[in-house]
Amino acid sequence: FLKALKENSSEVVQPFLMGCGTKEPKITQLCLAAIQRLMSHEVVSEAAAGNIINMLWQLMENSLEELKLLQTVLVLLTTNTVVHDEALSKAIVLCFRLHFTKDNITNNTAAATVRQVVTVVFERVVAEDERYKDTTDQPVAVQGNSNRRSVSTLKPCAKDAYMLFQDLCQLVNADAPYWLVGMTEMTRTFGLELLESVLNDFPQVFLQHQEFSFLLKERVCPLVIKLFSPNIKFRQGSSTSSSPAPVEKPYFPICMRLLRVVSVLIKQFYSLLVTECEIFLSLLVKFLDADKPQWLRAVAVESIHRLCVQPQLLRSFCQSYDMKQHSTKVFRDIVNALGSFIQSLFLVPSTGNTSATPSQTGSNASGNTGSAQTNPGVLGMGGGATVLPAFEYRGTWIPILNVTVQGSAKATYLEMLDKVEPPTIPEGYAMSVAFHCLLDLVRGITTMIEGELGEAETVSQTTPETTSLPAQSSEQQDLQSVSDQSEKELVSRAVWEEMVNACWCGLLAALSLLLDASTDEAATENILKAELTMAALCGRLGLVTSRDAFITAICKGSLPPHYALTVLNSTTAALSSKSYSIQGQNVQMISPSSESHQQVVAVGQPLALQPQGTVMLTSKNIQCMRTLLNLAHCHGAVLGTSWQLVLATLQHLVWILGLKPGVGGALKPGRAVEGPSTVLTTAVMTDLPVISNILSRLFESSQYLDDVSLHHLINALCSLSLEAMDMAYGNNKEPSLFAVAKLLETGLVNMHRIEILWRPLTGHLLEVCQHPNSRMREWGAEALTSLIKAGLTFSHDPPLSQNQRLQLLLLNPLKELSNISHPDIRIKQLECVLQILQSQGDSLGPGWPLVLGVMGAIRSDQG
Repeated sequence: FLKALKENSSEVVQPFLMGCGTKEPKITQLCLAAIQRLMSHEVVSEAAAGNIINMLWQLMENSLEELKLLQTVLVLLTTNTVVHDEALSKAIVLCFRLHFTKDNITNNTAAATVRQVVTVVFERVVAEDERYKDTTDQPVAVQGNSNRRSVSTLKPCAKDAYMLFQDLCQLVNADAPYWLVGMTEMTRTFGLELLESVLNDFPQVFLQHQEFSFLLKERVCPLVIKLFSPNIKFRQGSSTSSSPAPVEKPYFPICMRLLRVVSVLIKQFYSLLVTECEIFLSLLVKFLDADKPQWLRAVAVESIHRLCVQPQLLRSFCQSYDMKQHSTKVFRDIVNALGSFIQSLFLVPSTGNTSATPSQTGSNASGNTGSAQTNPGVLGMGGGATVLPAFEYRGTWIPILNVTVQGSAKATYLEMLDKVEPPTIPEGYAMSVAFHCLLDLVRGITTMIEGELGEAETVSQTTPETTSLPAQSSEQQDLQSVSDQSEKELVSRAVWEEMVNACWCGLLAALSLLLDASTDEAATENILKAELTMAALCGRLGLVTSRDAFITAICKGSLPPHYALTVLNSTTAALSSKSYSIQGQNVQMISPSSESHQQVVAVGQPLALQPQGTVMLTSKNIQCMRTLLNLAHCHGAVLGTSWQLVLATLQHLVWILGLKPGVGGALKPGRAVEGPSTVLTTAVMTDLPVISNILSRLFESSQYLDDVSLHHLINALCSLSLEAMDMAYGNNKEPSLFAVAKLLETGLVNMHRIEILWRPLTGHLLEVCQHPNSRMREWGAEALTSLIKAGLTFSHDPPLSQNQRLQLLLLNPLKELSNISHPDIRIKQLECVLQILQSQGDSLGPGWPLVLGVMGAIRSDQG
C-alpha cells in the first residue's frame, strides 16, 4: 500500500500544495503538517519532493511560516534520500536565505538547519561509500582534475557533497556559487564555520576521494592563505602613512576561525598537504611575534598548543621538514618561537610596542597590558594575603593561570565564536599556555621516544635467540628480519636524534629562564621534571652535548647565583654563545639573572681555597638539588661523563649545608667544626636527614649500574677527591671529604664485583693516606681499611679459600700502607691487621705471609 502511495504521491501532495498556495495562515499550517506526516512515512517520490520544494520556495519569497518551512526541509532531507541535485541545492539555498532575515529567531533556527543539512549531505556520502565498498570497480582517479564541473566520476551523493563543498569555498572567497543558485548574501564567518565542521567530521571523505582531496589542495588551502594576509602584513604600531595602501587590520572573528580550520587541516590531512602545512606552520610561528596584537598571539599560542599535545604529529613535522635538505626547520622553529615568545613577555615594555611610533596607533590592542604590570603582585604581596603563583623576572611579574589540564589543549579564545571585537586577554594567560606547550611537548616527545626505544630494545633482545633453529630457510628469514629490524631502528633513531637536536636548545633556553623566574613550587617542580626527562632521554640516545646542557641547568639551579664552580661555568659559556634562529632570523635568548626573591633556607660557607663570606641557599636551590639526586638515582646508567657535573655540584651543596661523613661513608648533619658559619632554618633541618638518606641511596643504587657506568662514577669521584686534596694542601683546615666518603660507600655496595674496581679505588685511597692534612689522611685510611675488612668478610662466589688470587688482591693495599711514614696511618693499619686476625685468622691460609710482612715492617724507630 505504501509503495502504491509513493508512486502516486504527486497527486496525493497536490491538494496540500494548493492549500499552501492560498497563503491563508491556518490552511497553510495544516497543509505543511500534513506534508510532513507524508514525508515521515517515506511515501514521497522524487517528483513530489521537487514540487514540495518549489512550493516552500514560494512561501519563503513571501516570508510566510518561516520556522515551519525550515522544519519541513529538515524532515524532507533527513527521512529519505530522494532529494538530489537541483532540488537539493534549492532546499539548501532556501535555508541560507532564511538565515539572513530580519527576525533573530528565524536566523538562528536557519543557521542550525543549514548546519544539519550540510552534515546530512556528507553523511549520505559515507553511507554510499559503505554500500559500494565491496564492489572493486573503483574508477581510476583523474590526476590534475582542473575542470571544476567535471565530477562525472563521483556517485550521486558524493557529487552533491562535492558541489556543496566547492560552493562553500566560492562563497567564503566572495565569489558566485556554481550550484547553490539563488543565494543573495552570505557571511565569511558562517562559511568558515561550515568548512571547519565538514573537514573535522568527515575527514575520510576527503582522504578517500581524489576529487575531494583536489578541492582541499586547490581551493581550501589557497583560500586560507589569502584570508590570512591582513594578519601577516599587519605590524602593531607601524605608521600607516608610509605605505600607499592602508593595511587591512586583522579581524578577530575571521582570523580565529581560520586558525581553527588550519588546526583541523594539520591534524586530519597532514599527509596530503605537506607543502601547505609548512606554510601554515610558519604563519603560526610568525603570529607569535612581539609586534602582533595580543589577541592574535594568544590564539596562535593556543593553536600551537593543539599541536604540542600530538607527539606523532611533531615527529612527522620533523621527518618532513627538519630532516629534508632544503626545507624550513619547522619543528625547531616552533620550539624556538615558543622560547622567544616567553622571553618577549618578560621583556615587554609597559605599553606594548611604542618604539615604532609615538602616536601609538596600536594602543587599543596593546595598551591594556600596561596597567597591571606597573604594580607587581597586585594581590597584596606585602600583607598576609595569598601569594599568587607567578613568574618574576627583572621586575616583570606575570601570574601563572590554571589554563588547562596536563596533556589536553583546551583553548579559550579559539572557542569565542560569538565575539566580534577582539577579547581582552588576561595578564599571564599567554605565558601560561606557552608554559604548558613546553611541558606537554617534552612529556609527549619523551614518552613517545622512550616507548619506541623500549620496544626496539626488547625486539633486539628477543630476535637473536630464534636464529639458532636447525632449518636453513627459517634461519635465513630470521637473519633477514634482524637486518630489517636494525634498518628500521636506524631510521627511527635518526628521527629521534633529529627531534632532540632540533628542540633542545630552544627548550633549554626557555626552561632555564622560567626556572629562574618561577616563584611557585609546583611550577618549579614541573620545569625541573621537564629538564630531568630531557636529560635522561638525551643520555639514552647518547647525545652528550644536550644531556650535559640540561644537567648543567639543574646543577646551576641548585647552587647560589654566580657560584664559582668551574666545571659548570665552562659548560654554560659554551651554551651562551649559541645563537637561536627562527625562520632564518637570529634571535638572542636572554640568560637567566638569578635575582629571584626566594625564601632563604640555609646560609653556609662556600667550598673554596679562601672562602669569602657566606653563601645562601633558597628553597628553590634545595628543590633543584632533590631533582639532581633523583636524576642520578634513577638515570645513573646514562650519565656517563656528566657524573662529574652532578657529583661536583652535590659536593658543594653538601659542604654548604654542613653535612659530614660518618660510619660507612654516610653523610650526617655534622657539628660545625669551623665555628658557627652554617645557619639552617627549621625547614631545611627537617629536609637534611631526607637529603642525606637520598644521597646514600644514590650510591647504594650504584650496584645496579653496568660496569661501564660504574667506572664513570668511580672516575668522577676520584677526580673530585683529587681536587679536594689539592685544596687541602698546606693547611690543616677541614677538607671536603665528600668524595672519599662516597668512594667508600660505592665500594661497599659493589663487593660482588669488587675485582673490576679494586685497583683504581684502592690506588686512589692510598694516595689520600699520604696527604699532609691529617683529617684527610685519617679518612683515607678509614675508607681503605673498612673496604679491606668488608672484602674479606664478604661471601664471594667462589669463596676466598678457593680463590687465592682475589684474597691476595684484597690484602695487597694493606701491605702497601707500610710504605707510608705517617704514624697515624700505621696505627690504623695495625688496628686493621688485629681485627683481621681476630675474625679471620683461621682462614687466612695463603694470606699469612702478607700479614706477617706488615708486622715485620714496623721498624725499631717506630717503637
